Amino acid sequence: MRPRLALLRRVLARKLQSPPLRSFAGTSIHRTRPQLPFLSVPTRTRAPHQFRYLTTERKARLRYEIKLGIKYTSYLWLAAGAVLAAGFAISQESLERQYPTPHEWSFLTRMRFRGAFCTRDQTNPHRATDWVAVMQWIKGSVERLENPSIDGKGVRDAPSNRPHGTKDIGAMPESWRRGYYETMMIYAKAAEHCEGWVIDKTRNMIFPPGVMIGPSNLRPRPLPAGFHGAPKEENCEFPFETPDDIYLRIISTEGLTNRQRMDASLAYASWLEFKGIAGPAGIMYEDAVQLALSELPSAPTEPLDRKTWTLKEDAGEPSANLLTALTAYATYRARQGDVSSALPIFVSILKARRSLPTLADSASNQLWAPRRDTPPATATGAVSGLGKSIISFFGPPPYPSPPDDGVAPPIRDAKELCEEAALSLHIGEIMYTAPNGTSREEGLSWTREAVDVTEEQLHKLTSSAADKPASRTCRDCLSSGLQNWSTMVAQLARDEAAKTEAAKAKKSSSTWLSLWGSETETKKEDTSRWAAEEKVIQERERRAKDLLDELRPPGAGLASLFTA
Repeated sequence: MRPRLALLRRVLARKLQSPPLRSFAGTSIHRTRPQLPFLSVPTRTRAPHQFRYLTTERKARLRYEIKLGIKYTSYLWLAAGAVLAAGFAISQESLERQYPTPHEWSFLTRMRFRGAFCTRDQTNPHRATDWVAVMQWIKGSVERLENPSIDGKGVRDAPSNRPHGTKDIGAMPESWRRGYYETMMIYAKAAEHCEGWVIDKTRNMIFPPGVMIGPSNLRPRPLPAGFHGAPKEENCEFPFETPDDIYLRIISTEGLTNRQRMDASLAYASWLEFKGIAGPAGIMYEDAVQLALSELPSAPTEPLDRKTWTLKEDAGEPSANLLTALTAYATYRARQGDVSSALPIFVSILKARRSLPTLADSASNQLWAPRRDTPPATATGAVSGLGKSIISFFGPPPYPSPPDDGVAPPIRDAKELCEEAALSLHIGEIMYTAPNGTSREEGLSWTREAVDVTEEQLHKLTSSAADKPASRTCRDCLSSGLQNWSTMVAQLARDEAAKTEAAKAKKSSSTWLSLWGSETETKKEDTSRWAAEEKVIQERERRAKDLLDELRPPGAGLASLFTA
């Protein structure tokens, strides 16, 4: 009996004790308590979705990594932007030194100006110049210069009797006016290449001339590579000004010098001659000569004979502008076939150039001045010079001084001697192509003399920046002279060979003696005068090849080792 009572007391005691933790969560009495996964102890037997992946420490770590990524990404973008800005600034500074712009202009105007010249002078031989891009660059520059609220403060409209859009820039500084003239000239040159281009207003695309479909172009040309969908005439308009309007605006602009107007007139005349409009082109050439005459001081006799357009020998030394304009007019007459009037003009210009003072004469004609010894350079002066060099390197480059206005007679230097050689080439070509054919050898002698003079001057010139204009003129003259000389001699050799063949055809070739005689004549023909001169020309061309190639000086620094 006692063991049973003891067993019953043990059972009741266990029931009265609190249940264990393991069975408490699964009892039916406490169903209202939420069953949250993070309150349970993780075990290997639980389902994968009950694990707690995003803990407090992991959230803090993710926040830190996101902030760190944003910070370093921002640093990289800032560094890339700084590098791009530095590269852009360096490129603009380099272009500014290559194509100087007036300091009075704003940055955007100067950037557009430099962009137009850089696009025009691209050096890739396998890529043509994109004149549409040049036009767009320079058009923006012109619009900003003529806008009174941007860079045109002080620019006024010209009187109503001038062409539409002409400006009066007389109140602007000289550097501003010179920059405006250069801008308008490249604007006109770009308009020459963009004449006839149209813009499709529906697509805002520019197309070359001749591809538009419409009543005015019944046979459109095929689209070049890179263009898609020929435009229709009702959707098109001309986006750019015509060269005629731009050139007339330049010539009529108030504030430009006579030299600038004369150069614009010559460029416009050349454009009209290219278009085949000979009459107006001749008028513009004559206007250019008249502009050169109008700036000369009053003299008892005019230096030009109006009937023959030749320079008078007793009229004194002509101005540089008059020589340039009159040479262009004589060349125009020669191209038009009027060689009888062009030859006397060339001869009178050549005589006038040969009468110009040389460098030694101009130096001896200067007033005597006492000789001043240059003081020795001191350490302070060297330091100040170094400081100026550093400041000039980091500062903006100065705008070039104005060029010669051309009113004074030119000095007979290397460039003028090459200009004389060019005149000799013109005279030799005219005399060689004379209708009677009796002056061929005389024209050939003029050509030989021109080649000798230009080659001699090229040997004397150096590669300095001061001699570049003269070198360019002499190289052009030497190249044209050698080409003319070779053409003339080749034609004379062919004529001589034709005469020899005609003479041989008259003789009988039936005997052995005649065959021996024909072989002797053939040998004589091979060693004739013109065949020998052809060999001389080939040797001269080989010798002048180094002079005609404009070699660049070797670069300095490590970068020059990796350039071809």
